[in-house]
Amino acid sequence: MSMNREKLLTVLCDRFKINLDEVEFEMKKFDEKTLLSKHQYTIWQGQNGSWYTHLPPDRKLLRKATRDKLIDALRNFYLEEQFSPTVQEVFDLWLADKLNKKEIQAGSADRYQTDFVRFFVKSGFAKRKIKAISEDDLECFIRTQIALHGLSQKTFAGLRILIRGIWKKAKKDGCSAISISNFMGDLDLSRNIFTKKVIERENEVFSEDELPSLTAYLNREGASIWDLGIALTLETGLRVGELSALQRADWDGNYTLRVRRSECRFKDETGKNTLTVKDFTKTAAGMRDVLLSKQAQLILERIVALNPNGIFLFENSMGKRIRGNTFNKHLDTVLSRLGMHHRSIHKIRKTYGTRLIDGGCEDSLIMQQLGHTSVETTRKYYYFANSTRKHQLAQVQRALEL
Repeated sequence: MSMNREKLLTVLCDRFKINLDEVEFEMKKFDEKTLLSKHQYTIWQGQNGSWYTHLPPDRKLLRKATRDKLIDALRNFYLEEQFSPTVQEVFDLWLADKLNKKEIQAGSADRYQTDFVRFFVKSGFAKRKIKAISEDDLECFIRTQIALHGLSQKTFAGLRILIRGIWKKAKKDGCSAISISNFMGDLDLSRNIFTKKVIERENEVFSEDELPSLTAYLNREGASIWDLGIALTLETGLRVGELSALQRADWDGNYTLRVRRSECRFKDETGKNTLTVKDFTKTAAGMRDVLLSKQAQLILERIVALNPNGIFLFENSMGKRIRGNTFNKHLDTVLSRLGMHHRSIHKIRKTYGTRLIDGGCEDSLIMQQLGHTSVETTRKYYYFANSTRKHQLAQVQRALEL
């Protein structure tokens, strides 16, 4: 306090007869009353004259020589608690912040919640004070979760997102000294600790022998709107959430289909799963214009003829939008009738990406059609040779004969 402010305070005390000792005493009484309203355990004096209480959460016994010293110790304890949140509390703050800033949508928040329960809550790590967690503790936790859940390098991504988000928030709020960027950069995780996922080609795409039969069935005379929706994915590679959210206005009547929306699943305030259509796609790159083949245009004409007055392209006889999971269920029925094994519509999307690559399309065009930011994503996760074994064997034979 400057000298001028000290003089001003002295003048005010003299003018209004203010006793600073009494003011300080009353403030302490008020502070103590607030403190004790928060403290859930009894305070008592023992026969030895000392004062006692318990501390949350484990009822640890606190002993002090006087009541004032006990109150001061409680005050320090709760002040420390205020600035030492648990991992759960930091996660809740981080997630709320992401939602408030609209950096993620409700569906992503639900997925983060599910992953947090899976990794942090069930292991008990969520209850730990984040300030007390060392880098060694965090590394041990990560390695344990990888082993316990048999995570692959790909599925480890979900845990990594949470760790980065929680500890960045904790460092920013002064709750942790760990620089998570440096920590993750220095973390040496051998590939051998991750589960190796064996990918069967037959389960990832439709083969060149299967496609003609599947296409013919889906495009047959009298095909339902569900059939035609699946047929459209074969010609466009749309995600099922994008397919079910298409509106009549998204098609220009020629060779361009605008993808601007997607179906979104999230839990409402009661915890019930809810489906809605949002004006965004899975990623920013997903907001795109898909070029349509002639076959795709014919399919769209048939869809519009079946549902001429609907706002959404895909509506049932009651005028209700057809949901994404309905298309997947219908595909199961179709594959069963054709004697083919189960695959989801996402495998049709992978088949579409494979066909574009095999067809020699430019990388930039492939990225545009699929809504990817990098063609490497397409080649790594979406490309599977879909030629038959007989065709592949013939290629090998020809190569060895040269």
